Amino acid sequence: MPHARTRAVAAVAAPVLSVGAPTIAVSHADPLPGFCVPAHVVDNVCTTRLTSVSADAVNGTITGTPVGGNTAITLAGQGDAYLKSAGFGDAVPEPIKQWDTTIDSVGSLSVDQFDPNWYGNAKTRVFMPRTLNDLATQFPTNTLLVRFTPDDAAPGVFQLVSIQPTTVS
Repeated sequence: MPHARTRAVAAVAAPVLSVGAPTIAVSHADPLPGFCVPAHVVDNVCTTRLTSVSADAVNGTITGTPVGGNTAITLAGQGDAYLKSAGFGDAVPEPIKQWDTTIDSVGSLSVDQFDPNWYGNAKTRVFMPRTLNDLATQFPTNTLLVRFTPDDAAPGVFQLVSIQPTTVS
């Protein structure tokens, strides 16, 4: 009775096959903003200075308006993208001193599994960008230099390559 079995398989398979393949949403990164002209872009990484910023502690993002731009950009990144300040000499503003101190203190925390404080230290490291983003809202105008690239994982948010308080030259 091979024909009866074939008809049974066909009867079961037909409705399943008629449903079609599931649609998979493909996420595409936003293109670099218009102010990212070739002079400011190398290897699809844009460099700009932000006039001022606001921080979103819930999402771990920072939003700022680029110098010479009129559209704010939202950025997010891991702790290793956050760099200590440069070029201030002895006249370092207090929020920037706190930025540098935070990077130093968090960078020295051990997350070795045998360290009894490893879990708390790891949480501190993971949440360091949120702390630094909050400090950045207190920086003098045009102090924050950022390098970023499109981010496929989060449309509307650019991925930080680096973020650093620097003096205006």
